[in-house]
This record gives sequence, structure tokens and C-alpha cells, in this order.
Amino acid sequence: MINIKDTIQFLGASKKIYNLMNHSRFSKIVEKLSYPISIINKEPDCIGFIDIDGVQKMIDKKKDSYTTISLTQVFENEIWSFETMFMKTKGFSGIGIVRDSYDIPANADCYAYPHTDHIAAFCGGGYQYPVWYKGKGTYGNDRFKENQILRVEFDSFKAILILFIDNVQQPVYFFGIKEKVRFIISMFNPCSTCIISSLKKLQAPTSKHLSNEKAVKW
Repeated sequence: MINIKDTIQFLGASKKIYNLMNHSRFSKIVEKLSYPISIINKEPDCIGFIDIDGVQKMIDKKKDSYTTISLTQVFENEIWSFETMFMKTKGFSGIGIVRDSYDIPANADCYAYPHTDHIAAFCGGGYQYPVWYKGKGTYGNDRFKENQILRVEFDSFKAILILFIDNVQQPVYFFGIKEKVRFIISMFNPCSTCIISSLKKLQAPTSKHLSNEKAVKW
């Protein structure tokens, strides 16, 4: 039997929540929230995962080998932002996405087969091409350096992945991403580190159309 009083209270609470969500400050509050960050670590003897302040994490590489690591979180809906900074990589670093159906093994180089068939990567200055997917490189983006703020934005509604370097949008991006994905980072040199600053859900994209933009099909 339906309790009329409870139903009225529920509808009243729902209306308040709905009005709150429509408030101009609601989206700004949501975008300040950083989601928990965890990784799939196939190489615990090589990769250290350190909590910095309850939000930020540090990935510390201990050995000389190719390593590609993904977050545990799977993204299919909404707009997501993933922000990092690399240090001591000598340019051998990458950031991007992997299709969720692909299990990245230990010692995986995102530049090499078969991993490159499943990983779309924006690469550092140690690599020939700044954008790499399915064994093919594309010029057009800056090669990022040490201590730069790197942010990738996955917009599931537009099915695109865009890179920002120190808050500057890069012209080459991936499109046609209509499946579940995970964010990845890749490093090679020992003593390399990656600071993961934040993982956030955005209410609206921060990207815009550029006159020199170039799209790479996923």
C-alpha cells in the first residue's frame, strides 16, 4: 500500500534537488569534485603508487622498461578530464586512452604492436610523433616536456579525445570513440614519475574549434 505522506515528502525532496541542479552554481560545484584515482598495476615491483594528499597520486617508476598503466575507472558516458604532470622521463612518456576490452600486459609500450591497435596516445618529445595510434604517427601537436600540465578531455557525446598542454588546446585529436575506454599513462626510464592531479567529470566541454585542427580516427 502506498503511503501518501511518504510520497509527498519524496516528491518535495525531489523537487528541491531538481531546483538545486538547475542552480547556476551547481555545475561549478560538481566540476570542483575530484573522483577517486586508482590504477591497474601489473608490475608492482616496477611501479609504485603513492598517495600525496588524499586526491593527488604519484606513479613512481623503479626499473628501466616500457610500462603502460591504466586507471581502473571505465568511461562511457559524460565528459571526463584527466590531469597529469611527468617528471624525469627524458621525453619517453605518453597519455591517452585504451579500449576497455583490452587487457594491457606488463612491459607494454603504447607505441608498439599489438598495444598500439588499442591505445590512442599523445606522446612526449622522446618519440618521433606527438600523436600515435595503430602504428601510425601524426604531426601537429606540441611534444610535451617535463613539468608541464597535461590534461586530456574525453567527450563521450562528441566521441572525441583532446589534449591540453599548460591549458593550451592542441589541434590534433581523436574522434569516433564510441565504446568504453580507460585513461592511460606510459613511461620508460627508471626514476620517472607521473603526478596525477585530478580526475573530474565536467558539465560542459572546455574545448573549441581550432582553425588548424586535425582529426585522427579511432
